[in-house]
Amino acid sequence: MNVLALIPAVTRDKAWIHDQLGGVLGQVADHVPEMAVTYRYLAGLAPHGASCDESDQLVRELEAADLVVIGAPIGHHPVTPALAEWSRRARARKGFGAPLYAMGLNPGLQAWFSQVIRADRTFRYTAQGPQGLLAGKKAIVLAAQMGPWNNTAITDHQVRCIDTQLRFMGIDEIATIASDCQTSPVSNPRRWQSRQGKARQGQALAA
Repeated sequence: MNVLALIPAVTRDKAWIHDQLGGVLGQVADHVPEMAVTYRYLAGLAPHGASCDESDQLVRELEAADLVVIGAPIGHHPVTPALAEWSRRARARKGFGAPLYAMGLNPGLQAWFSQVIRADRTFRYTAQGPQGLLAGKKAIVLAAQMGPWNNTAITDHQVRCIDTQLRFMGIDEIATIASDCQTSPVSNPRRWQSRQGKARQGQALAA
């Protein structure tokens, strides 16, 4: 089995996601006799202005993979000067509110999606609408809740964004594992389930 592991760029204090991602890969290896892993570090990827060669290489890695294992920081962004200033002002005013762009995906992960979602490579246009070209592949998403903006609404939003982009390319066998710095996805795996999903399940049981 060919596995593509997406390694997110995070600050040193958030590097526990790398250890957890390694644990997930180890669990996969326990069930797969022969596994070849390609590691793709997402640091430095740009969503726009990337060279065709870089984009082609990322697409080739994805096309060659049977399984994609994604380290997905939820509610965390690298500290930029603008974000640091916003945080300083929020503390000074004893208030808290997230800037709008913090609701998006981790920049490196979104840059990867922007470069691999390619017409006639990973999807194509049809009379019935876009059709993914990567059917048959599987994905494991490690949704690592890092904060400071890891409330339920933002987690749901970001996880669904990852899910939508994978399915757009035809990858529809997706397992999403929720984790945080206190919970190992290996020793205590937790399937992600949105609040809305839990409500629907409760209604179904009541019916």
